[in-house]
Amino acid sequence: MKRVIGASAGIEHFKRDRNMPASAVLSDGKGLFSDKVSPNEFAARVIDIVRNEGDAGLKRINTALDGSSPENFEVPQSEIDSALANLDPASTAAIELAVERVRKFQTRGLPKSWSDGTGKVGERVTPLGSIAAYVPAGTAPLASTVIMTVVPAKVAGVKEIIVATPAPGNSMPHPAVLAAAKIAGASRVFKLGGAQAIAALAYGTESVPSVDLICGPGSAWVTAAKKLVYGDVGIDGLYGPTETLVIADESAEPRFTASDLIAQAEHDTVAMPILVALSEEIVEKIEAEIERQLEDLPRGSIARAAFSNRGVAVVVDNTTEAIDVANAAAPEHLCILTADADELVDKVTSAGGLFVGEWSAEVMADYVAGPSHVMPTAGTARFSSALSVRNFVRVTPVLTFDDETFLKLSKDAEILAKLEGLHGHAAASEYRRRQIIGE
Repeated sequence: MKRVIGASAGIEHFKRDRNMPASAVLSDGKGLFSDKVSPNEFAARVIDIVRNEGDAGLKRINTALDGSSPENFEVPQSEIDSALANLDPASTAAIELAVERVRKFQTRGLPKSWSDGTGKVGERVTPLGSIAAYVPAGTAPLASTVIMTVVPAKVAGVKEIIVATPAPGNSMPHPAVLAAAKIAGASRVFKLGGAQAIAALAYGTESVPSVDLICGPGSAWVTAAKKLVYGDVGIDGLYGPTETLVIADESAEPRFTASDLIAQAEHDTVAMPILVALSEEIVEKIEAEIERQLEDLPRGSIARAAFSNRGVAVVVDNTTEAIDVANAAAPEHLCILTADADELVDKVTSAGGLFVGEWSAEVMADYVAGPSHVMPTAGTARFSSALSVRNFVRVTPVLTFDDETFLKLSKDAEILAKLEGLHGHAAASEYRRRQIIGE
């Protein structure tokens, strides 16, 4: 890991380099295009193909990228039922436990319609009509991501919940992904991946319905496509490679600290494991433990590359400085493994998820704790939140004034309208007010 000494240097590091720029990755789509382009340009071209060619465009893109394309994009319900029936009982029970815990957690966060008590003003909360959850399938079957996207939408009351996940040719998505979709309550599953999946779900094709909102993480090309379709369809956020920042002092168990960092590093060679430690000795102990654990890890080469590519260890003098660095980084996951962890919680201002103490391991939130593990990355926790039931509802202000209430407020509304030079606005109030008072 790169070593940075001092809180000020650490803060500057994260302000300067929160994430890899998408423009650094160029692709011609394996010959789909004649030139190499950035993810944004690649996604724009793919979106144009899908909008103009529909299913035929989807098949052309898939064939260019994967060598083949599904004949039918929707997974038959019989295949989903079979995947669940054939899943081993322990895995089924674990998925059911996770679904139930996420359901309970999200239910507590569901916004409620309200009125001010007089019945004059309030807000009405209604679910979206349809959403699509994008579930990546690059190097791992992410059944957990199905749970973390579908269940909050289900709790919100969304009627049509689609899961889109890649599967080459006429093969089926991983059985665990299909089983999780069934248990979590998805309406339909489609074999769709990449920027072309986002385009199809945003604009619709002959066989793929358009939706109101697309959620979930994905590759640089998926993220670029989500950004481009936003406005024509809702999105939950733009997600980069996963990241975890762990604050550790002398009380932290090196095995736990190392394993927390590795748990995220094994996702991707561009994942970002970050250690903020109170001494260089702590860094050295944890680095040694990381090396020991990586020797036996099946995905050790991926994790090792992540530590080499983007791993950072920041050495600070105290936990106050550690929190300052963490707030500047605004990480997806912030784990506090210090003797005074409980006292630091209120000082955290920017984190996708906060994990306090050695037993609140981030891996619990990845699977069974209750919050969605789809969280803001690349410093976006400064202004955004983890995916939740709140992403899947609309909040509509409602006025039900009577003439008495109107009369009390109308003159001030007219003054403000005239202040802005909008006399038509003022007149809309004046006509009513004069009728009430008989002028």
